[in-house]
Amino acid sequence: MGIGSTLLEGVRVALDSLRGNKVRSALTILGVTIGVMVVMVMAAMVQGLNSSFQDAIASAGPNTFYVVHASFAGGVSGPLDEEESEFMKNPPLDPDWARELGRLPGIRRASAGVDLSGMPFMAEQSGQDVRISLYGVDAGYLEIDAGDVTDGRFFTANEEQRNQPVAVIDSQTALDLFEGRDPLSKNMKIGSPGSPRAPFRVVGTYRRPTNLFAGFSSHWVFIPFSAAMKYLNPWDRLIWITVQPADETRLEDAVETVRGRMRQLRGLRPTEADNFDMITQDQMQDFWNRLTGVFFAAMVALSGVGLMVGGIGVIGIMMISVTERTREIGLRKAMGARRRDLLWQFLVEAATVTLVGGAVGLFLGGGLVWLVNTFTPLPASVPMWSVVAALVASALTGIGFGLYPAAKGARLDPVEALRYE
Repeated sequence: MGIGSTLLEGVRVALDSLRGNKVRSALTILGVTIGVMVVMVMAAMVQGLNSSFQDAIASAGPNTFYVVHASFAGGVSGPLDEEESEFMKNPPLDPDWARELGRLPGIRRASAGVDLSGMPFMAEQSGQDVRISLYGVDAGYLEIDAGDVTDGRFFTANEEQRNQPVAVIDSQTALDLFEGRDPLSKNMKIGSPGSPRAPFRVVGTYRRPTNLFAGFSSHWVFIPFSAAMKYLNPWDRLIWITVQPADETRLEDAVETVRGRMRQLRGLRPTEADNFDMITQDQMQDFWNRLTGVFFAAMVALSGVGLMVGGIGVIGIMMISVTERTREIGLRKAMGARRRDLLWQFLVEAATVTLVGGAVGLFLGGGLVWLVNTFTPLPASVPMWSVVAALVASALTGIGFGLYPAAKGARLDPVEALRYE
């Protein structure tokens, strides 16, 4: 019997076995189905997260980087005291240093900003009160942000220089505060709970960028950095400086130029370590890749458990198949069938069983990905490698776990097999 005939025979026998023992077969392929479904869904979610993250950082430009007063690699959780936290030990940045950095050769612009989105700032208008994600930025902020102004305008450099209390708000803030009324040129009050609130005039409405990470914050409000410092007295350790190199300047050269000037501004001696940090797009991407690597490891572990369960089921169903076909095996051996022919046929049968489970998992996983993509902001998409990997893993599971029953059937003595009742 040729390889093609053996292959077709193994597939036919496997499908007949699945049809003849529906409950047993369903339980056998269930683990494989779950394993493949996990691979597809998690791979699609990781792909969607990566796409959203790349869109989020790409809006700032590939060479834009940030100067912060301390490394954020380890976060700022835990005790915030002088001895135990670099975040508190390092002195804050001086906003005036942005002008110094902007004058450096090879630097197109530098601007100071303050992120108050994690602080409990509120906006109030006509008795309506909402928690906002507040950012103090410069007039050129939209150059590094994927959002845009849909009505009115962004505040001007002149308003920023004069510390004007103006604001640009997103559509959700406009809806919740002004209840459908035109917010332009109207005042709202901004402040933290328990402190006086300063009036700010709305000059524009903002549309958030279309990526997943923009949805992590709500009620976005942008005000001039100078007005934030004057009217809201924010925590100075939340100040950062955005640096945009000139088009002809290499990122590495710009980073070293800024580092040298920052060391001068900090008054550091040559032997002293930096007491500030600079974050590039590549560093953010590397950090994100390490984070998604955790998701990938979880995906492998969960799918591996499912395939293991399915593989154990394959051993059971193939042992039953070998027992039920003992006389057939003896007859085929008596007619000249070789051991490797029988081994190949049983392995094809086992692989077919798990491939059916894999195909069902692909179908169900594709349905779940469609639901995620349709009803959530995550742009989940199934990478082709995950489909190929799922099918290969399914087939290898069948072959690996079916090897013992196949070898046992192929080694049967033909005389004893023919006498089997």
